Order: sequence, then C-alpha cells, then structure tokens
Amino acid sequence: MLSLLVVGLVVGATGGCASLVRKEASTILPTPEQWAAVAVPDGAVTGWLEDFEQAGPLRTLVSEAIEANHNLAASATRVKQARARARVTGASLWPQANTSLSGSRSQRLRGSAFDKVTANQFGTSFDLSWEIDLWGRLRDQRESALMAWRASHADFQGARLSLAANVVSTVLNLVEVQQQAGVSRDTLKSLETNLAILDARLEVGDVDDRTALEITLSRADVLRAEANLASSLRQADAFRRVLETLLGRYPQGTIDSLKAFPQVKRQVAAGLPSELLLRRPDLVAAEYRVHAAQADVRAAWKALLPSFTLNAAAGTNTTDRFSDLLDPKALVWDLAGRVGQAVFQGGRLVAQVDLSKAQREELVESYAETALQAFREVETSLAAEGFYRDQQEKLERAVKEANLAEELALSQYERGLVDIITVLESQRRAFDARSNLLRVKNERLQNRLDLYLALGGDFDHRPKLATEEGDR
Repeated sequence: MLSLLVVGLVVGATGGCASLVRKEASTILPTPEQWAAVAVPDGAVTGWLEDFEQAGPLRTLVSEAIEANHNLAASATRVKQARARARVTGASLWPQANTSLSGSRSQRLRGSAFDKVTANQFGTSFDLSWEIDLWGRLRDQRESALMAWRASHADFQGARLSLAANVVSTVLNLVEVQQQAGVSRDTLKSLETNLAILDARLEVGDVDDRTALEITLSRADVLRAEANLASSLRQADAFRRVLETLLGRYPQGTIDSLKAFPQVKRQVAAGLPSELLLRRPDLVAAEYRVHAAQADVRAAWKALLPSFTLNAAAGTNTTDRFSDLLDPKALVWDLAGRVGQAVFQGGRLVAQVDLSKAQREELVESYAETALQAFREVETSLAAEGFYRDQQEKLERAVKEANLAEELALSQYERGLVDIITVLESQRRAFDARSNLLRVKNERLQNRLDLYLALGGDFDHRPKLATEEGDR
C-alpha cells in the first residue's frame, strides 16, 4: 500500500500536458516578451513564398521538390513507421485472442495377432489473454509511442520546410553566379578592347618599355577575367545539378531558372518569441520527445506494482470424426486469473526508473538548448536584415562611382591624359564593386530564408497532423 502511494505521488508530479515541458524549460531559459534585435510587425509566418514578387516560378520548383525528393519521401516513411509502432504498442491494451485447429492420423499394432489399428485425432482451441491495465502502465507506454509519432511528424515538417528553403537558396545561388558570369563577360570585353588597342600599337612599332609593361598587364587582366568567367560557369553548372537533384531529376545540368534576383514585398512578420516554441518544427519535436520520456518515467514506476492478467481457454478434442468437433458435449474450457508482483530482480526495475528519469532530464536540457539556439538564430537574422540593407545601399553607390570612374579613365586615356594602368585599375575596381553587390544581394536574400527557417514559418497552408484520438 505504501509503494502504491509513493508511485501515485510520483505519477501525479510527472504527469500533465505538453505545456509543462515549456514551463519547466522556461525556468532554465526565460522567454522574452519581444524580439530584442528590431521591432517587427505582428502576423503569421506562413506562406512566405508569397513574400517574393517572382513567387510563381519558385512555387513551381518547390512543389516539384516536395513531390519528388527522395530524402523527404524517406522522412515521410519514418512517420508511417512511428505511427505503426504506436498502434503496435496500443494493441497491448486489448485482449489477445488466438485460435487453432489440429488434426492427426496414426497407425499402430494391437494384440497378439498384431492387428493394425488406425486412429484419427482432431482438436480445436481458443485462447484469450488480457492484462488488465489497472495502474495505467500500458496507457503510458501507448502515450509515449504516440508522442514519438508526433515528434516524427514534426521532424517531417522540418525536413519539408528545409527542403523548400534549400530549393529557393539554390535558385538564388544560381542567379548570383549567372550574373557574376555576365559581369565577367562585360569586363572581359572591355579588357580585350584595351588589349586590342595596345596590340595595334605594337604592330605599327609604337612601343617602348612602358607600352610593353601595359601590354603585359592587359594580357594578365584578360586571363584573370577569363578565369573568373570559367569559375562562374563552373559554379552555375554545379548549382543546376544540385537543383535538379533536389527536384528528384537526373542531374544533367540543363535546368532553366530565374534570371534575376527576386524582390521581397514586405518586412517579415516574426510574431512573438513565445510563439516560436509552438511553431518551429525542431522545438515541437523536442517537446513531444520530452513528453514521451515523461510517459516512460510513469510506466517505469508502475512496473513496480502488481500486474493482473486474465486467461481463458476453450476447445474440443475428439477422435474418429471431424464433425464431432462441433458437438457441445466435447467442449472443454477453463478460466484463470493471475496476479504477478516483482519481488527481487537485482534492482533492475528501480534502475529502469532512474534511467527513464535521467533521459527525461537530458531531453529537457536539450529542449532548452534548442530553444536558445532558435532564439539566437532569429535575433541574428533579424539584426542582419538591417545590416545587409545598409551594406547593399553603400555598394550600389560604390558601383555608380566605380562605373563613373571607369568612364572617366577611358575618356582621359583616349585623350592621352592617363596611362592604360589607370584604366585597368578603374576597370578592376568597377568589376569588384559589381561583383560584391551581387554577392551581398544574394546574402541578403539568403538571410531572409534563414529567418524564415529560424521562425519555423511554413511556405503554404497544408493541413496539419490529424489528432491521434482516432489512432488510440
């Protein structure tokens, strides 16, 4: 009786809904009321693909990936496995029934005359066994399996969200390297024009030591521009194949994508920090796993209590005629009950309780760490939005100034006011400024994707996981 009271108190202390996990973790990691980096508008973080002006092509690519990506399909099968395991575990709550039918024919010798005697033997049996879940141990085990299923579904949602962001990220990288290739081509064309002018002077003999140096530098810059172009083309080919693989296609490197960076329509709605715990898939999965471990602790404690099992059996056993199996007079049956109590197992059951409690404590700490990392990712991406905006504005101005400097250098060179080295330097700076601007544009959009991922915002409005009530 005393052990029952102790177990009841422990079960009551460890029970409760999944929100208990968040309350417990909040004592380790307090949740702020507002984001610290910047003020953000309220609203849902769903449908973020629509934040891009060119949402149509991106939505088409993401939809194809969702339907055909093999890693996502494997994640979906893991959800099915977890659901099946939950049903297997829940089956222990129901009576277990088995039936069998047997038949045999034998021959033996009898008497001094050694007469042969042939005999038939037929039998049927129906066995029923039911462990009465008086303390709720089996229900706790089923609850643990259900929470594991929900966690696997949250993992699937996270994989689906990550895949969508990965597709868009690859498209953005492809756009950058394609535009970088365009900048390299334009620069190469200008450098080849400069080199052609110098080669023309070389052919007419208008060459001195300074001209020879200018020709050498021009040729080096042409080769450098050709190398940059080859590098951009190589990267574009690699990103095409990555994108095709994400879409479940053969990676032949021929896919066509966006030609320019998509523009974002609005500032992202980040919601409240507390909402992040309910929305982000990895946090949802971690919370369900803590809840599953909580159920395991309760089940481990209840394993110390007596178990109650009912056993019933009925059947017939007859000879000669198979039809006699249906004769009620041949029916035999028995009914028995069993009470089992663990007395000594070398401390195994108590150790299992300690193990379950330690595992739960580990998961709570891991949940708090995951939440802390999530808050850091959101705060970092929110703050980076402003930094990238300022950086892009400065680089756009730098590009204008560099283009103007290049035009002035060419004009002054044609009038003999500056040498070719000044022209080459102005062209190099213009190339670097345009290249850096493309890089920052991509990084700014990639940061927006990181923010969507950090917030756990979905990219469409697909139905959520059905409640487990119908699967219990």
